[in-house]
Amino acid sequence: MKIERIFNNNIVSAISGEGNELLLLGKGLGFRSKVGDAIDPEKIEKTFELKDEKLNDRFKLLLNEIPLAVLELTDDIVHLVKARLAKNISDVIYISLSDHLYFTQKRLKEQMVIQNPLSWEVKRFYQEEYKLARIAAEMVEKAFQLELPEAEVANIALHFVNAEVNSDMNDVTHIMQLIQDIESIIKYHFNVEFDEESTSYYRFMTHLKFFCQRVIMAEKVEETDEFLYQTFKKSHPDIFICIDKISAFLEKNYQFTMSHSEKFYLGLHIERLLKRKI
Repeated sequence: MKIERIFNNNIVSAISGEGNELLLLGKGLGFRSKVGDAIDPEKIEKTFELKDEKLNDRFKLLLNEIPLAVLELTDDIVHLVKARLAKNISDVIYISLSDHLYFTQKRLKEQMVIQNPLSWEVKRFYQEEYKLARIAAEMVEKAFQLELPEAEVANIALHFVNAEVNSDMNDVTHIMQLIQDIESIIKYHFNVEFDEESTSYYRFMTHLKFFCQRVIMAEKVEETDEFLYQTFKKSHPDIFICIDKISAFLEKNYQFTMSHSEKFYLGLHIERLLKRKI
């Protein structure tokens, strides 16, 4: 590979065999080099290939601002998240997380701590992401010899969530609020509290999280077998009274009409939750 552009002593760009731009990180990669020089593969420590052109351009703007150590740590954390979550993670995380870690480092050195008012909700609604964020926080502490406050774990977790839904933090906040609202409707209707450590509750929250994402994004799902819907509705009238309340709430506040398929699957999860209470 040959150098296409030199950003600084440690970052250069090249073109892959498929014709995509690669951003290459490594100590001394750009030092005393010029465009067209062959790249020493032994000096390459990290390779970034952001296929979205707009994201690639935004990432380039950060390259001269964010230290190499932060970019390398970001890449390590992203690899961890992709491996553990097994979900489609948007490349936007390279931009948002590296920027966040850089300014977190600066803030903490100046003894400035920013609280996250959503910490409790993030820990509760996004348990997998929160656990990974705790590991990531330990990686940050080790790399920069810092002690991160508890609120920073939630901040990092939100970047993981944001990259999953491929949206912005505003949408994530709305999703968490909607999860709370729907859960409250169910609790008040049946006058119950749920075992938040149970498998059925975890499955319910996973379903509810993705359902609420679809509501916020105004996405629809294909209808399921109408016979299954009608059969379940007749055999569980009280559950469908509750679902009608949820449906009316979504119509009024989000202009979202629940399909029979969405009502059926939400009803199944509510039924499993209620069985845990018997």
